[in-house]
Amino acid sequence: ADNPLLARVLVNRLWKHHFGTGLVATPDDFGHMGEAPSHPELLDCLASEFVASGWSIKTLHRQILLSAAYQQSSDDNPAAATIDPNNRLLHRMNVRRLEAEAIRDAVLAVSGRLDQTLGGPSVTPYLTDSMAGRGRPSASGPLDGGGRRTLYVGVRRNFLSPLLLAFDFPQPFSSVGRRGTTNVPAQALALLNNPLVHEQARHWAEQLLVDGQSDADRVRRMYVQAFSREPTAAELQSASSFVATRRQEGASEAEAWSDLGHVLFNVKEFIFVR
Repeated sequence: ADNPLLARVLVNRLWKHHFGTGLVATPDDFGHMGEAPSHPELLDCLASEFVASGWSIKTLHRQILLSAAYQQSSDDNPAAATIDPNNRLLHRMNVRRLEAEAIRDAVLAVSGRLDQTLGGPSVTPYLTDSMAGRGRPSASGPLDGGGRRTLYVGVRRNFLSPLLLAFDFPQPFSSVGRRGTTNVPAQALALLNNPLVHEQARHWAEQLLVDGQSDADRVRRMYVQAFSREPTAAELQSASSFVATRRQEGASEAEAWSDLGHVLFNVKEFIFVR
């Protein structure tokens, strides 16, 4: 009651997690050098209700996710964008790219390899032959980290995952309240060339070939798994034609469907939340 700072900071960090930007855009600086809140009354209202709920984070998540603000479309509104070009007044939902860890976890989840076990020891990170130097572990961990979520993959600051670094994984030298979010060619190249992505595309194909489904049914299944939606008629036709072309080129069934899975991993919709 004497100092609302802690409640405000926690509420702001959860708001940032869901909206991409906090009500205070500088989540680790609420002082004079930080930015002023865009909605100070809302911040204080949520902080007060957060304390009244017994500091229940689940209650706060539910309150934010069920709000009209969170359930808005991300479609652009030119008239509103003229007034609020940076969307600080929340006239629409922000389009957000997944964080590095979530991208890796999503690849594992779609391929069917994600181990959802909670807790346990960390996994030794995978090391390429070029990752040498002081502090190198005696042995490399598995390429897919044993299927464990990225949360459980050990972090060695001299041996960071190239895939995670491409998607703005922060250097583990100091605390980072707000990560940078870039959109650079290295990210497309990482999804095209990283051995983990290729491996998981093969696992995805193996899962698809277990059942004797038609090509169209497999394509529909892949779109639901990757994008949580059915493919459009044009997408269905294009994907089916791609698989047919790979067969004509001499690819095996596993190779053809693995290649299609690799294509879908590289679609922007896979790593962006609208």
